[in-house]
Amino acid sequence: MNRESRNLVLGVVLGLVLGGVSAIGYSQVAVYAQQVAPEVFTADDLGFRMTGRRGDTPVGQLVVRVDGEWKAVEFSHGVKLATK
Repeated sequence: MNRESRNLVLGVVLGLVLGGVSAIGYSQVAVYAQQVAPEVFTADDLGFRMTGRRGDTPVGQLVVRVDGEWKAVEFSHGVKLATK
């Protein structure tokens, strides 16, 4: 087998492998949080607002009490979610 044929076969095999991996990744089921009524678990002026559950894991956001209202927290430094 000459070099050009070998490169063509290698390219086709690599394309099939990448296509298969892509199909497997696309077919994975996303696990969404089960929605619940928002509830704040507090310690004076700091709390956690639970808005859902993903299995046994609570899903929500950190909140602080400002002028008697619970406000969502935004951090000035740190990791930002890719979805924002």
